[in-house]
Amino acid sequence: MFVMVFSVKLEDLKLTFAKVFVIAIPSYSVAVLTEKIIYVVPTIAMMMMIANSIELGNLTNRNRVDTDDQAIDEDGSSVADIDGGL
Repeated sequence: MFVMVFSVKLEDLKLTFAKVFVIAIPSYSVAVLTEKIIYVVPTIAMMMMIANSIELGNLTNRNRVDTDDQAIDEDGSSVADIDGGL
């Protein structure tokens, strides 16, 4: 169990470093080349959007909708069991 937990943490660490490099390298490059904040801030914003889309294999940070599930009422009966009458 410890090995599995450690490997998950290592994968998260790799993902975090990848995201940091995607943001840092272009941002610092623009800062050094232009020396103007007006170009650096949009670069950081764009790179943050790109870095947020980086994922590892089965890990995802997006919400998924499962269309096969049936809705369940508060009383525990599924919506498909109701006749639909008034």
